[in-house]
Amino acid sequence: MIKIGFGGKARPKSFDYKPRYYDEAKEELQEKIKKYSPSEENNLSVENMKNRVKSGLRMKSYGDPNTRAKAERQSNIRLLLIIGVLILAIYVIMSSNKIVTLLESFSK
Repeated sequence: MIKIGFGGKARPKSFDYKPRYYDEAKEELQEKIKKYSPSEENNLSVENMKNRVKSGLRMKSYGDPNTRAKAERQSNIRLLLIIGVLILAIYVIMSSNKIVTLLESFSK
């Protein structure tokens, strides 16, 4: 059956918890201390490895925006240089008579 009515589907309520007191620097310091503290238990060392991987990924994604912009700029310049060299090489190859002689030698 076709439902006719106004409005859309009911959307689920979202959970938007904002802590009242949050110190990001203090949390990072505690994670670093926990990362380098010696641990005797195997389970704790696994947790330390997980935290190290997590912090490494976080630092890569939230790294310095200037460094990322510089890397993108260098990558774009390198790409343009490669495209320019390829275009020049294609032009030189197509304008020379060696291609024609090579094709003629294959057709004989």
